[in-house]
Amino acid sequence: MTGKNCTEIGKTVRKRSKPKLILALSTVLVLISTNVAYGAFFDTAGQSARPMGMGEVFIASSGDPSGYWYNPAGLSSIESRRLGISYGILNPSVTSDLTKYQITYVNPISDRSGFGVGISGLGTDAASEMVISGAYGISLSDKLNVGGNIKVLRWAVEGQHDPYMGKDDKDLSKVSFSLDLSATYGIGELFGLADFVTGVYVKDAIMPNISESGDDGGKLPIVIGLGIMGQRENILAEADVAFVNGETIIRSGAEFDITGSNLKVRGGIIYGSDFKDDTERTDFDFGLGYNFSSLVFDYAYNLPVQFSQTGGRHFISFGVSF
Repeated sequence: MTGKNCTEIGKTVRKRSKPKLILALSTVLVLISTNVAYGAFFDTAGQSARPMGMGEVFIASSGDPSGYWYNPAGLSSIESRRLGISYGILNPSVTSDLTKYQITYVNPISDRSGFGVGISGLGTDAASEMVISGAYGISLSDKLNVGGNIKVLRWAVEGQHDPYMGKDDKDLSKVSFSLDLSATYGIGELFGLADFVTGVYVKDAIMPNISESGDDGGKLPIVIGLGIMGQRENILAEADVAFVNGETIIRSGAEFDITGSNLKVRGGIIYGSDFKDDTERTDFDFGLGYNFSSLVFDYAYNLPVQFSQTGGRHFISFGVSF
């Protein structure tokens, strides 16, 4: 949820005395302060290990089953049905209860289009969020691809018994809808360096309101991103810039195929803040990938430098093509 929308949850916390709930919602506030890559705590992009290991650059993410969460235009070039499952452990030094999961399925429709469906969730025993999505991508020409992702967003906080008042607090929840759009354009080889692709995305284009009261402070901000990706032999690299809430976030990442093996090594960096009253922050990302026939295994570790004491975030993903 957005920083402004935290007032609503803060009031709920003050009413409740159950330690586990207070810990869970305190963790939410920690994530709000440490989550550089998003315009809000509410994660409407979904997360999996391959993009996370590369600084969440969006054009390169199309090589992963979950890539349409970042770049639905990439569905235009998928060649087989693919299933992906991801699991994340967030800030383990704060609480071991907060986890992340994601399941995605992508399917080609023709040699120029494809679709994807998925579910992504995050939460503890007392508070949770979930996103259900459906996406479509199509090639309009040999170079131009476009796509869109429709999302259903839901968060919930369970009501707890108040021993002082002798009654139960009411449950809080909200369901909203959102839309992501993206496009990529293949430039081709430039200056003999690599084959380049440019791209643009608009995340949460309709600014969904996730506040239970409908207050304007609960609107998720529109995020606009631009990127360029280059690939040469066994090296893939990308740099992006995103604009949200009047702030600028810079991302960059790379993936290296180890010659003579099925192993891939990844790294990335995210610099900037999406909160106007925050200082600039830096996240480092590291990742590994291994392909075995139709099976893919990926791991990523994200470390927010200014909040390294939280233990960072770990992501594991499995994928299969069939």
